[in-house]
Formats: sequence, structure tokens, C-alpha cells
Amino acid sequence: MPARVITNSQKNSGKNSGAQKAQLKAQVVNDVAQAQSATKEIAENEPRAQFYTGHERLNLQGSQVQRVRELQEENDHLQREIISKEREIVSCTDPLAILADVEHRKIIISRNTGEILKIYQKNEERLKRINELEAHNGRIQCELMSMQGKFISTNDMEERTDCASKFFLLKSTIERNLSEIEELNKH
Repeated sequence: MPARVITNSQKNSGKNSGAQKAQLKAQVVNDVAQAQSATKEIAENEPRAQFYTGHERLNLQGSQVQRVRELQEENDHLQREIISKEREIVSCTDPLAILADVEHRKIIISRNTGEILKIYQKNEERLKRINELEAHNGRIQCELMSMQGKFISTNDMEERTDCASKFFLLKSTIERNLSEIEELNKH
């Protein structure tokens, strides 16, 4: 095989193909990033997509997530059993027994689904209560600042005493709310 001689034009075309590859790679990376952002946008706006990505589980606590997973796995297993039983109906001698078995499994699926919904409902109530307490604490913080300012600016001892007592009552309310929030986050 004869030796191959690389000319100057071939060297430049090699550099150009490298630049073209880099440009093509950058374009592909850009296209992938656009596709991911579009997918993310759809997932954020579409409730069904949020369900399949596990978005609704983000606010659940550890034990609740575990219980929801167990119930969903059991429902999946029961659904597979139902499909299997429905196929058996054609070739069996006692289709009523199989239909009763299928109905029993459907009842269990309904019960499990109800328990899952109850977990989500309790979690929503917990999150709502936490938000209420945090909002209340924010309002109380504003009142505390005004009480502090009033305490500093007044010279009347009776009014200062009144401001101080209100200040500490508000402070204890904040602490009670914080302890309730902490307790809600534990369970």
C-alpha cells in the first residue's frame, strides 16, 4: 500500500471537521437542554405528570411515604391478580367463584386507595396548619416590633409595663406556635 501524503488542504479540513463536530455537539447539548426544560415545564403544570413523577409525595413524611408505597404496590399486585383471574374465567368450571374473588380484590384495592387518599388529606391538613401558624407568627413578629418601639418611646411607667406584658405574651404565643410546628413536622 503506497504511503499517503497529507496536503495542506486536508489538514485544514481535519480541523474544520473537529470544529464542526464541536459545533454539532454544542447544538445537541442545547437541544437536549431545551427538551428537558420543556419536559419540566409540562411536568410542573400537568397534574397527571406530577403524579407519575412522585411530585405529590414531596411533602409527605417518611412513614407516610412508606405506607403509600406499600399500599400502591399491593394495589398493583392485586390488579395483576385480577387480570390473571379474568383470563381464567373463560376456561374454568366455576366462574362465579372467580368473579367473587375478583370482586374481593377490587374491594381491597378500593380500601387501599381510600387509605392513600386519607394519608394525603391528613398531610394537606398538617401543611395547612403549619402555614397558618407560620403566618400567625409573622403577624405576631410585626406586633412585637411595634411593642418594642412603643416600650422604648414611652416614658409612662404604666404604659411601659403594659407593653412589656403584651410583648412577653406575644413571645410565648410565638414559642407555642413553634413547638406545635415542630410537633407537626415530627409525625
